Amino acid sequence: MTRSYIKYQVAKDADDTSDYFLQPTQEFSNGFHFPFIVVICHLLVKFLLSALIRCIRTCWKKQQFKLPFQSIIRMVMPVGIASGLDVGLSNWAISLITMSLYTMTKSTTIIFILGFALFLKLEKKSWTLTCIVIMISGGLFMFTYKSTQFGIFGFIICLLASFSSGIRWTMTQLIMQKSKLGMKSPIDMMYYMQLWMLLPIVPVMIWFEGPHLYNSFKTTDWNDVQTIAMTTTAIFGSSIIAFHMEVMEFLVVTYTSSLTLSIIGIIKEICILILAVEWEGDQMSDLNFIGLLMCLCGITIHTIQKALSNKNKKAENLEFQVNSLSSNNLKTEEGIDTNLPLLTQKSTSLTNLLNTEFSSDEDDVIKHGENSTQILSNILQRREQ
Repeated sequence: MTRSYIKYQVAKDADDTSDYFLQPTQEFSNGFHFPFIVVICHLLVKFLLSALIRCIRTCWKKQQFKLPFQSIIRMVMPVGIASGLDVGLSNWAISLITMSLYTMTKSTTIIFILGFALFLKLEKKSWTLTCIVIMISGGLFMFTYKSTQFGIFGFIICLLASFSSGIRWTMTQLIMQKSKLGMKSPIDMMYYMQLWMLLPIVPVMIWFEGPHLYNSFKTTDWNDVQTIAMTTTAIFGSSIIAFHMEVMEFLVVTYTSSLTLSIIGIIKEICILILAVEWEGDQMSDLNFIGLLMCLCGITIHTIQKALSNKNKKAENLEFQVNSLSSNNLKTEEGIDTNLPLLTQKSTSLTNLLNTEFSSDEDDVIKHGENSTQILSNILQRREQ
């Protein structure tokens, strides 16, 4: 038995983590305590469901989005690997440090998301946004603060998980909002990304759960059909829930931002910890209460800022459309129709030229004859006198 596996078991039995670490698998009546196996099953089921939906769309004669292999390697693979690292490192960190230290360290995720969003120009630089992020992350740190033993290695692993989470969601936003790939559907994103998430998770699963999983398979009573059916149903049922959750996450990132998704995740953490205080009898210190208020204030300010920003964007888009329409009308009125013949256009010089009176050669002859007759008559009158 490896030393890392012993730490894994000790962390699961610790008072500070026992209520949280097995939370995803406590409902399994047969004690199926393999979180990485559950995650891998979730990934495979989500991939199969997304592939099934794409096949159904094809049957309805709808053209499916196809991504070139070069674009998959260049854009989707980094997101999938970062997502797998986020899940794998988070589970590894929680086996090395206490739950309170884990939650406090994971509160830095929003800072990494902001940093990558500014670097990739997904968010505009503003002091308001920076203050909101500092207020929320600092408030979450204070809200979950608890005097605990500090483990430097577990802390670094958890920090790397937060770093991977920042890459994961900002790159997802970049692909679904800004890139020229045209990938707007969460189903397509899941279809191309899930299998890449297995690359970093499978080695971690083999390292932590491989020996214990092998022994469990050898000692399992395979004749107990009811227990096996209940466990399988629980795993696949949670996989379907995870599928719908990830679809909603991708929709939030597509139509808002990765920063908004992170803040929504913090709201979830706050709700869980408040319920733990109310139902489990956990104690909340004054520092925790101040941190809760800071989180709520930061979230409220972000919501107001987002609403005002969306309102301004709509006003700018409307003004741009009005200006474009008016400029097109002005060009139509002022511009001369170049497709019309030249003589049909209103030209001042041409009009003056056409209005000018011209005399023909016959008129000149007639006028000359009249002048000669007048001269002869004048001469005759003078002789008679």
